[in-house]
Amino acid sequence: MKKSLLIAISLLLLTGLTAQVLTCREIQETENANGDSDYNGQTVTVQGIVVAEKYWSGSSDTNRGYMISDPEGGPWSGLFVFDNRNNPARGDLVQVTGKITEYYNFTELTNVNSFQILSSNNPLPPPSTITTDELASQNAGEKWESVYVQVENVTVTQTPNNYNEFYVNNSTAECQIDDQCFSPGSHTWSGITIGKQFALIRGVVDYSFSKFAINPRSMEDVMTEAGVANSIISIPSINAELNSLVDVPVNTSRLDAAWGISSYKAVITIDRSKILFQGVKTDANTITPVDPQVTVSAAGDTITIEYMAQEPITSADNDLPLFYLTLEPKVYGEAVINIESFRYDNTNIATIFGGKVLTKIAKEIAYLNIGNETDGKNIFDPSMNQKITIEYGCKSGAMGVNTKAVVRIYDAQGRLVATPVNTNIASSLGIEKVTWDGRDNNMRLLPIGLYYCHLELIDRAGGGTLKTVQPIVIKSKLK
Repeated sequence: MKKSLLIAISLLLLTGLTAQVLTCREIQETENANGDSDYNGQTVTVQGIVVAEKYWSGSSDTNRGYMISDPEGGPWSGLFVFDNRNNPARGDLVQVTGKITEYYNFTELTNVNSFQILSSNNPLPPPSTITTDELASQNAGEKWESVYVQVENVTVTQTPNNYNEFYVNNSTAECQIDDQCFSPGSHTWSGITIGKQFALIRGVVDYSFSKFAINPRSMEDVMTEAGVANSIISIPSINAELNSLVDVPVNTSRLDAAWGISSYKAVITIDRSKILFQGVKTDANTITPVDPQVTVSAAGDTITIEYMAQEPITSADNDLPLFYLTLEPKVYGEAVINIESFRYDNTNIATIFGGKVLTKIAKEIAYLNIGNETDGKNIFDPSMNQKITIEYGCKSGAMGVNTKAVVRIYDAQGRLVATPVNTNIASSLGIEKVTWDGRDNNMRLLPIGLYYCHLELIDRAGGGTLKTVQPIVIKSKLK
Protein backbone atom coordinates (compact mmCIF):
# COMPACT_ATOMS: atom_id res chain seq x y z
CA MET A 1 0.00 0.00 0.00
CA LYS A 2 1.39 3.37 -0.94
CA LYS A 3 2.55 5.73 1.79
CA SER A 4 0.20 8.53 0.63
CA LEU A 5 -2.78 6.18 0.89
CA LEU A 6 -1.80 5.20 4.43
CA ILE A 7 -1.59 8.86 5.40
CA ALA A 8 -5.01 9.55 3.88
CA ILE A 9 -6.58 6.67 5.80
CA SER A 10 -4.98 7.83 9.03
CA LEU A 11 -6.34 11.35 8.56
CA LEU A 12 -9.78 9.97 7.83
CA LEU A 13 -9.74 7.95 11.02
CA LEU A 14 -8.56 10.90 13.07
CA THR A 15 -11.21 13.28 11.74
CA GLY A 16 -14.08 10.87 11.35
CA LEU A 17 -14.17 8.73 14.43
CA THR A 18 -15.15 11.37 16.95
CA ALA A 19 -16.89 10.00 20.03
CA GLN A 20 -20.48 10.87 20.78
CA VAL A 21 -21.02 13.62 23.36
CA LEU A 22 -22.42 12.15 26.59
CA THR A 23 -24.38 13.64 29.47
CA CYS A 24 -23.23 13.41 33.07
CA ARG A 25 -26.10 11.04 33.77
CA GLU A 26 -25.06 8.67 30.99
CA ILE A 27 -21.61 8.46 32.54
CA GLN A 28 -22.69 8.23 36.18
CA GLU A 29 -25.83 6.08 36.23
CA THR A 30 -24.90 2.48 36.89
CA GLU A 31 -26.18 -0.77 38.35
CA ASN A 32 -22.69 -1.92 39.37
CA ALA A 33 -22.67 -2.92 43.02
CA ASN A 34 -19.46 -0.96 43.67
CA GLY A 35 -20.86 2.17 42.00
CA ASP A 36 -18.21 2.28 39.28
CA SER A 37 -19.19 3.99 36.04
CA ASP A 38 -19.85 1.78 33.02
CA TYR A 39 -17.35 4.03 31.22
CA ASN A 40 -14.55 3.44 33.73
CA GLY A 41 -11.21 3.46 31.90
CA GLN A 42 -12.67 4.86 28.68
CA THR A 43 -11.99 8.20 27.01
CA VAL A 44 -15.24 10.14 26.63
CA THR A 45 -16.55 13.57 25.68
CA VAL A 46 -19.12 15.15 27.98
CA GLN A 47 -21.02 18.42 28.16
CA GLY A 48 -22.24 20.11 31.33
CA ILE A 49 -22.79 23.40 33.13
CA VAL A 50 -20.16 24.34 35.71
CA VAL A 51 -21.83 24.55 39.15
CA ALA A 52 -18.86 24.60 41.54
CA GLU A 53 -15.09 24.70 41.92
CA LYS A 54 -13.29 22.13 44.01
CA TYR A 55 -9.98 22.45 45.85
CA TRP A 56 -7.85 20.14 47.96
CA SER A 57 -6.67 21.01 51.46
CA GLY A 58 -3.15 22.43 51.37
CA SER A 59 -3.09 22.70 47.57
CA SER A 60 -2.45 25.83 45.57
CA ASP A 61 -5.24 27.61 43.75
CA THR A 62 -4.03 26.20 40.43
CA ASN A 63 -4.41 22.57 41.55
CA ARG A 64 -8.15 22.31 41.21
CA GLY A 65 -11.09 20.91 39.33
CA TYR A 66 -14.77 21.65 38.90
CA MET A 67 -18.17 19.99 39.07
CA ILE A 68 -20.38 20.04 35.99
CA SER A 69 -24.06 19.19 35.78
CA ASP A 70 -26.72 18.32 33.26
CA PRO A 71 -29.02 21.37 32.88
CA GLU A 72 -32.00 19.70 34.55
CA GLY A 73 -30.12 18.53 37.67
CA GLY A 74 -31.43 15.59 39.69
CA PRO A 75 -29.96 12.14 40.47
CA TRP A 76 -26.82 11.10 38.54
CA SER A 77 -26.61 14.59 36.95
CA GLY A 78 -23.13 15.62 38.22
CA LEU A 79 -19.53 14.83 37.32
CA PHE A 80 -16.21 15.98 38.76
CA VAL A 81 -13.60 17.09 36.22
CA PHE A 82 -10.04 16.82 37.55
CA ASP A 83 -8.50 19.69 35.55
CA ASN A 84 -5.79 22.05 36.79
CA ARG A 85 -5.24 23.79 33.45
CA ASN A 86 -8.62 25.30 32.58
CA ASN A 87 -10.58 27.71 34.75
CA PRO A 88 -14.23 27.93 33.70
CA ALA A 89 -16.75 30.07 35.60
CA ARG A 90 -20.03 28.97 37.10
CA GLY A 91 -22.68 28.98 34.43
CA ASP A 92 -20.25 28.08 31.64
CA LEU A 93 -21.46 25.27 29.38
CA VAL A 94 -18.30 23.29 28.74
CA GLN A 95 -17.39 20.35 26.54
CA VAL A 96 -14.54 18.26 27.92
CA THR A 97 -12.78 15.15 26.65
CA GLY A 98 -10.84 12.94 29.04
CA LYS A 99 -10.62 9.55 30.72
CA ILE A 100 -13.19 8.28 33.23
CA THR A 101 -11.37 7.12 36.37
CA GLU A 102 -12.61 5.70 39.67
CA TYR A 103 -10.44 7.41 42.28
CA TYR A 104 -11.14 5.37 45.43
CA ASN A 105 -14.71 4.83 44.12
CA PHE A 106 -15.22 8.51 43.25
CA THR A 107 -15.97 8.95 39.55
CA GLU A 108 -13.77 11.56 37.88
CA LEU A 109 -12.99 12.72 34.38
CA THR A 110 -9.19 13.01 34.23
CA ASN A 111 -6.39 13.43 31.66
CA VAL A 112 -8.27 16.27 29.97
CA ASN A 113 -7.07 16.55 26.37
CA SER A 114 -9.80 18.78 24.94
CA PHE A 115 -11.67 21.65 26.59
CA GLN A 116 -14.11 24.15 25.14
CA ILE A 117 -16.49 26.75 26.61
CA LEU A 118 -19.60 26.55 24.43
CA SER A 119 -21.51 29.38 26.14
CA SER A 120 -21.48 31.40 29.36
CA ASN A 121 -23.95 32.78 31.93
CA ASN A 122 -26.23 29.76 31.62
CA PRO A 123 -28.78 29.20 34.38
CA LEU A 124 -27.60 26.72 37.00
CA PRO A 125 -29.74 23.69 37.71
CA PRO A 126 -31.73 24.04 40.94
CA PRO A 127 -30.36 22.00 43.86
CA SER A 128 -32.02 18.66 44.55
CA THR A 129 -33.52 18.43 48.04
CA ILE A 130 -32.39 15.24 49.81
CA THR A 131 -32.27 13.89 53.37
CA THR A 132 -29.06 13.26 55.27
CA ASP A 133 -29.54 9.49 55.29
CA GLU A 134 -29.36 9.49 51.47
CA LEU A 135 -25.61 10.11 51.86
CA ALA A 136 -25.09 7.66 54.70
CA SER A 137 -23.88 4.74 52.56
CA GLN A 138 -22.26 4.16 49.20
CA ASN A 139 -25.35 2.46 47.77
CA ALA A 140 -27.64 5.27 48.90
CA GLY A 141 -25.33 8.14 47.98
CA GLU A 142 -23.95 7.00 44.64
CA LYS A 143 -26.67 8.71 42.60
CA TRP A 144 -25.85 12.05 44.30
CA GLU A 145 -22.11 11.90 43.57
CA SER A 146 -20.97 15.36 42.29
CA VAL A 147 -24.61 16.53 42.19
CA TYR A 148 -25.76 19.96 43.42
CA VAL A 149 -28.01 19.19 46.44
CA GLN A 150 -29.43 20.68 49.60
CA VAL A 151 -30.55 19.41 53.01
CA GLU A 152 -33.12 21.26 55.13
CA ASN A 153 -33.80 21.63 58.86
CA VAL A 154 -30.66 19.82 59.99
CA THR A 155 -29.10 19.56 63.45
CA VAL A 156 -25.35 19.44 64.13
CA THR A 157 -24.33 16.07 65.56
CA GLN A 158 -20.51 16.44 65.42
CA THR A 159 -18.44 19.62 65.55
CA PRO A 160 -15.64 20.37 63.02
CA ASN A 161 -12.67 18.02 63.23
CA ASN A 162 -9.04 18.65 62.22
CA TYR A 163 -10.06 18.42 58.54
CA ASN A 164 -12.76 21.10 58.94
CA GLU A 165 -15.54 18.51 58.57
CA PHE A 166 -18.70 18.44 60.68
CA TYR A 167 -21.87 16.36 60.65
CA VAL A 168 -25.60 17.11 60.53
CA ASN A 169 -28.77 15.04 60.64
CA ASN A 170 -32.40 15.52 59.61
CA SER A 171 -33.35 11.86 59.20
CA THR A 172 -32.20 8.44 60.40
CA ALA A 173 -28.48 8.98 59.76
CA GLU A 174 -26.03 11.87 59.70
CA CYS A 175 -24.02 13.19 56.77
CA GLN A 176 -20.80 15.13 56.47
CA ILE A 177 -20.38 18.82 55.61
CA ASP A 178 -16.95 19.69 54.16
CA ASP A 179 -15.12 22.76 52.80
CA GLN A 180 -13.53 21.49 49.56
CA CYS A 181 -15.15 24.28 47.51
CA PHE A 182 -13.46 26.99 49.58
CA SER A 183 -10.00 28.15 48.54
CA PRO A 184 -7.38 26.44 50.75
CA GLY A 185 -6.72 28.28 54.00
CA SER A 186 -9.48 30.80 53.36
CA HIS A 187 -12.20 29.34 55.55
CA THR A 188 -12.85 27.94 59.01
CA TRP A 189 -16.28 26.98 60.28
CA SER A 190 -17.23 29.08 63.30
CA GLY A 191 -20.04 28.82 65.82
CA ILE A 192 -20.66 25.14 65.06
CA THR A 193 -21.89 23.46 68.25
CA ILE A 194 -23.68 20.19 68.86
CA GLY A 195 -27.42 20.78 68.62
CA LYS A 196 -27.08 23.89 66.44
CA GLN A 197 -29.74 23.96 63.74
CA PHE A 198 -29.51 25.08 60.14
CA ALA A 199 -32.52 25.77 57.99
CA LEU A 200 -30.67 24.83 54.84
CA ILE A 201 -27.23 23.72 53.64
CA ARG A 202 -26.58 23.33 49.93
CA GLY A 203 -23.54 22.36 47.90
CA VAL A 204 -21.99 19.67 45.69
CA VAL A 205 -21.41 16.10 46.86
CA ASP A 206 -17.97 14.48 46.88
CA TYR A 207 -16.72 11.13 48.21
CA SER A 208 -13.50 10.40 50.10
CA PHE A 209 -12.40 8.07 52.88
CA SER A 210 -15.62 6.07 52.37
CA LYS A 211 -17.88 9.05 53.15
CA PHE A 212 -20.06 11.30 51.04
CA ALA A 213 -20.01 14.98 51.97
CA ILE A 214 -21.90 18.11 50.96
CA ASN A 215 -19.53 20.95 50.05
CA PRO A 216 -21.05 24.45 50.25
CA ARG A 217 -19.56 26.83 47.67
CA SER A 218 -19.71 29.86 49.96
CA MET A 219 -21.37 30.87 53.21
CA GLU A 220 -24.42 31.91 51.16
CA ASP A 221 -25.05 28.17 50.81
CA VAL A 222 -25.37 27.83 54.61
CA MET A 223 -28.55 29.34 56.09
CA THR A 224 -29.28 29.41 59.79
CA GLU A 225 -32.88 30.55 59.78
CA ALA A 226 -35.72 29.61 57.49
CA GLY A 227 -37.59 32.54 56.04
CA VAL A 228 -38.93 34.11 52.91
CA ALA A 229 -35.53 35.67 52.12
CA ASN A 230 -34.07 32.18 51.68
CA SER A 231 -36.67 31.13 49.12
CA ILE A 232 -35.58 29.72 45.77
CA ILE A 233 -37.31 30.56 42.48
CA SER A 234 -36.40 28.38 39.52
CA ILE A 235 -37.36 27.58 35.94
CA PRO A 236 -36.39 24.14 34.59
CA SER A 237 -35.18 23.34 31.08
CA ILE A 238 -38.09 22.04 28.99
CA ASN A 239 -38.15 20.21 25.66
CA ALA A 240 -40.52 21.63 23.07
CA GLU A 241 -41.56 21.39 19.42
CA LEU A 242 -41.27 24.14 16.86
CA ASN A 243 -44.37 26.39 16.56
CA SER A 244 -46.15 24.44 19.33
CA LEU A 245 -47.19 25.84 22.69
CA VAL A 246 -45.32 24.63 25.76
CA ASP A 247 -46.09 25.35 29.44
CA VAL A 248 -42.95 26.17 31.41
CA PRO A 249 -43.31 26.16 35.24
CA VAL A 250 -41.94 28.93 37.45
CA ASN A 251 -41.26 27.01 40.66
CA THR A 252 -40.83 28.09 44.26
CA SER A 253 -39.30 26.45 47.29
CA ARG A 254 -41.36 25.67 50.37
CA LEU A 255 -43.42 28.60 51.73
CA ASP A 256 -44.54 28.53 55.35
CA ALA A 257 -47.97 29.92 56.21
CA ALA A 258 -46.40 31.63 59.23
CA TRP A 259 -44.42 33.89 56.89
CA GLY A 260 -47.66 35.55 55.87
CA ILE A 261 -46.76 36.06 52.21
CA SER A 262 -49.59 37.76 50.36
CA SER A 263 -48.07 38.87 47.05
CA TYR A 264 -45.29 38.36 44.54
CA LYS A 265 -43.82 40.16 41.55
CA ALA A 266 -41.67 38.49 38.90
CA VAL A 267 -39.80 40.13 36.02
CA ILE A 268 -38.84 37.59 33.36
CA THR A 269 -37.08 38.11 30.03
CA ILE A 270 -36.99 35.92 26.92
CA ASP A 271 -35.18 36.04 23.58
CA ARG A 272 -37.98 37.36 21.36
CA SER A 273 -36.09 36.30 18.23
CA LYS A 274 -36.34 32.65 19.31
CA ILE A 275 -39.47 32.29 21.37
CA LEU A 276 -42.82 34.06 21.78
CA PHE A 277 -44.72 34.68 25.01
CA GLN A 278 -48.32 33.54 24.68
CA GLY A 279 -49.65 33.98 28.21
CA VAL A 280 -49.62 32.83 31.83
CA LYS A 281 -51.47 29.70 32.93
CA THR A 282 -52.73 28.55 36.31
CA ASP A 283 -54.52 25.31 37.17
CA ALA A 284 -55.10 22.86 40.00
CA ASN A 285 -51.35 22.14 40.19
CA THR A 286 -50.22 25.74 40.65
CA ILE A 287 -49.85 27.57 43.95
CA THR A 288 -51.51 30.61 42.39
CA PRO A 289 -55.23 29.71 42.13
CA VAL A 290 -56.18 32.33 39.53
CA ASP A 291 -54.36 34.08 36.71
CA PRO A 292 -52.10 36.87 37.97
CA GLN A 293 -51.77 40.30 36.38
CA VAL A 294 -49.44 40.25 33.36
CA THR A 295 -47.68 43.14 31.64
CA VAL A 296 -45.60 42.65 28.49
CA SER A 297 -43.06 45.14 27.16
CA ALA A 298 -43.58 46.70 23.73
CA ALA A 299 -40.71 44.56 22.39
CA GLY A 300 -42.35 41.41 23.75
CA ASP A 301 -39.20 40.32 25.57
CA THR A 302 -39.95 41.38 29.17
CA ILE A 303 -42.88 39.91 31.11
CA THR A 304 -43.93 41.25 34.50
CA ILE A 305 -46.22 39.00 36.57
CA GLU A 306 -47.88 40.35 39.73
CA TYR A 307 -50.24 38.62 42.14
CA MET A 308 -52.02 39.75 45.31
CA ALA A 309 -53.78 37.15 47.47
CA GLN A 310 -56.36 37.45 50.21
CA GLU A 311 -55.00 34.37 51.99
CA PRO A 312 -51.30 33.61 52.69
CA ILE A 313 -49.43 32.10 49.75
CA THR A 314 -48.11 28.71 50.89
CA SER A 315 -46.25 25.76 49.41
CA ALA A 316 -46.05 22.46 51.25
CA ASP A 317 -43.03 21.24 49.29
CA ASN A 318 -40.14 22.43 47.14
CA ASP A 319 -40.26 22.95 43.38
CA LEU A 320 -44.00 23.41 43.09
CA PRO A 321 -45.17 25.76 40.30
CA LEU A 322 -46.41 29.24 41.13
CA PHE A 323 -47.67 29.53 37.55
CA TYR A 324 -46.78 28.45 34.02
CA LEU A 325 -45.39 30.56 31.20
CA THR A 326 -46.99 29.56 27.92
CA LEU A 327 -44.32 29.95 25.23
CA GLU A 328 -44.00 29.17 21.53
CA PRO A 329 -40.59 28.35 19.98
CA LYS A 330 -40.10 30.00 16.59
CA VAL A 331 -36.65 28.62 15.76
CA TYR A 332 -34.73 25.49 16.64
CA GLY A 333 -32.13 25.46 19.40
CA GLU A 334 -31.94 26.88 22.91
CA ALA A 335 -34.12 29.77 24.08
CA VAL A 336 -32.99 31.15 27.45
CA ILE A 337 -35.54 32.32 30.03
CA ASN A 338 -34.03 34.70 32.61
CA ILE A 339 -35.57 35.72 35.92
CA GLU A 340 -34.40 39.32 36.22
CA SER A 341 -35.97 39.83 39.64
CA PHE A 342 -38.47 38.23 42.00
CA ARG A 343 -40.10 39.64 45.11
CA TYR A 344 -42.34 38.16 47.80
CA ASP A 345 -44.18 41.11 49.39
CA ASN A 346 -41.29 43.54 50.06
CA THR A 347 -38.55 40.90 50.18
CA ASN A 348 -36.31 40.55 47.12
CA ILE A 349 -35.34 36.92 46.49
CA ALA A 350 -31.64 36.53 45.69
CA THR A 351 -31.56 32.83 44.81
CA ILE A 352 -33.15 32.62 41.37
CA PHE A 353 -32.45 30.15 38.56
CA GLY A 354 -33.53 30.74 34.97
CA GLY A 355 -34.22 27.98 32.49
CA LYS A 356 -34.37 27.11 28.80
CA VAL A 357 -36.71 25.84 26.14
CA LEU A 358 -34.90 23.23 24.04
CA THR A 359 -36.26 22.68 20.55
CA LYS A 360 -34.57 19.94 18.53
CA ILE A 361 -34.59 19.91 14.74
CA ALA A 362 -37.41 17.62 13.67
CA LYS A 363 -36.69 17.41 9.92
CA GLU A 364 -33.76 16.15 7.91
CA ILE A 365 -32.58 19.61 6.90
CA ALA A 366 -29.48 21.76 7.04
CA TYR A 367 -30.44 24.33 9.67
CA LEU A 368 -29.07 27.87 9.58
CA ASN A 369 -30.15 30.81 11.75
CA ILE A 370 -28.29 34.14 11.59
CA GLY A 371 -28.81 37.19 13.79
CA ASN A 372 -27.09 40.08 15.55
CA GLU A 373 -27.20 40.72 19.29
CA THR A 374 -29.43 43.82 19.05
CA ASP A 375 -32.54 42.81 17.15
CA GLY A 376 -31.78 39.35 15.78
CA LYS A 377 -31.56 40.56 12.18
CA ASN A 378 -28.90 39.45 9.71
CA ILE A 379 -27.31 42.93 9.50
CA PHE A 380 -24.26 44.12 11.46
CA ASP A 381 -21.39 46.63 11.38
CA PRO A 382 -17.96 45.07 12.01
CA SER A 383 -16.30 48.51 11.98
CA MET A 384 -18.18 49.25 15.22
CA ASN A 385 -17.00 45.94 16.75
CA GLN A 386 -20.39 44.38 16.13
CA LYS A 387 -20.60 40.65 15.56
CA ILE A 388 -23.16 38.27 14.21
CA THR A 389 -24.12 34.82 15.50
CA ILE A 390 -24.44 31.93 13.08
CA GLU A 391 -26.34 28.92 14.43
CA TYR A 392 -26.10 25.74 12.40
CA GLY A 393 -27.11 22.11 12.80
CA CYS A 394 -29.11 19.10 11.75
CA LYS A 395 -31.61 16.64 13.15
CA SER A 396 -30.03 14.74 16.02
CA GLY A 397 -29.99 11.06 15.07
CA ALA A 398 -30.66 11.71 11.38
CA MET A 399 -27.25 12.34 9.90
CA GLY A 400 -26.08 11.85 13.45
CA VAL A 401 -24.17 13.67 16.13
CA ASN A 402 -20.64 14.57 14.95
CA THR A 403 -21.80 15.27 11.41
CA LYS A 404 -19.17 17.36 9.62
CA ALA A 405 -20.26 21.01 9.28
CA VAL A 406 -18.63 23.59 7.02
CA VAL A 407 -19.79 27.22 7.10
CA ARG A 408 -18.45 29.39 4.28
CA ILE A 409 -19.00 33.09 3.58
CA TYR A 410 -19.10 34.25 -0.07
CA ASP A 411 -19.27 37.81 -1.42
CA ALA A 412 -21.86 38.95 -3.98
CA GLN A 413 -19.55 37.84 -6.82
CA GLY A 414 -19.43 34.31 -5.43
CA ARG A 415 -15.86 34.50 -4.13
CA LEU A 416 -15.05 32.64 -0.91
CA VAL A 417 -13.95 35.19 1.72
CA ALA A 418 -14.19 33.35 5.06
CA THR A 419 -14.70 29.88 6.55
CA PRO A 420 -15.84 30.40 10.17
CA VAL A 421 -16.63 26.70 10.74
CA ASN A 422 -15.01 23.48 9.58
CA THR A 423 -15.61 20.92 12.29
CA ASN A 424 -17.85 18.13 13.56
CA ILE A 425 -21.18 18.87 15.24
CA ALA A 426 -20.75 17.51 18.75
CA SER A 427 -23.78 18.96 20.57
CA SER A 428 -26.37 16.43 21.73
CA LEU A 429 -29.01 18.98 20.67
CA GLY A 430 -27.62 18.85 17.13
CA ILE A 431 -27.19 22.64 16.99
CA GLU A 432 -24.06 24.72 17.51
CA LYS A 433 -23.15 28.34 16.93
CA VAL A 434 -20.22 30.55 16.03
CA THR A 435 -19.72 34.29 16.35
CA TRP A 436 -18.36 35.99 13.21
CA ASP A 437 -16.68 39.40 13.39
CA GLY A 438 -16.91 40.25 9.68
CA ARG A 439 -13.27 39.45 8.89
CA ASP A 440 -12.02 37.42 5.97
CA ASN A 441 -9.59 34.50 6.11
CA ASN A 442 -6.70 36.99 6.31
CA MET A 443 -8.28 38.76 9.31
CA ARG A 444 -9.16 41.86 7.27
CA LEU A 445 -12.47 43.62 7.80
CA LEU A 446 -14.72 43.07 4.82
CA PRO A 447 -16.31 46.09 3.08
CA ILE A 448 -20.00 46.88 3.28
CA GLY A 449 -22.23 44.85 1.03
CA LEU A 450 -24.24 41.68 0.62
CA TYR A 451 -22.69 38.33 1.51
CA TYR A 452 -23.96 34.77 1.49
CA CYS A 453 -23.54 32.26 4.34
CA HIS A 454 -23.40 28.72 2.99
CA LEU A 455 -23.79 25.67 5.26
CA GLU A 456 -22.77 22.20 4.12
CA LEU A 457 -23.40 19.15 6.31
CA ILE A 458 -21.54 15.96 5.47
CA ASP A 459 -22.65 12.53 6.66
CA ARG A 460 -19.34 10.84 7.52
CA ALA A 461 -20.88 7.36 7.49
CA GLY A 462 -22.99 7.47 4.33
CA GLY A 463 -21.34 10.31 2.45
CA GLY A 464 -24.58 12.23 1.90
CA THR A 465 -24.75 16.01 2.17
CA LEU A 466 -27.29 18.67 3.09
CA LYS A 467 -26.89 22.32 2.11
CA THR A 468 -28.52 25.69 2.66
CA VAL A 469 -27.65 29.37 2.25
CA GLN A 470 -28.75 32.66 3.84
CA PRO A 471 -27.75 36.29 3.22
CA ILE A 472 -25.74 38.50 5.57
CA VAL A 473 -25.49 42.27 5.20
CA ILE A 474 -22.45 44.22 6.37
CA LYS A 475 -23.40 47.84 6.92
CA SER A 476 -21.51 50.96 7.93
CA LYS A 477 -22.37 53.75 10.34
CA LEU A 478 -23.91 56.70 8.50
CA LYS A 479 -21.71 59.84 8.60
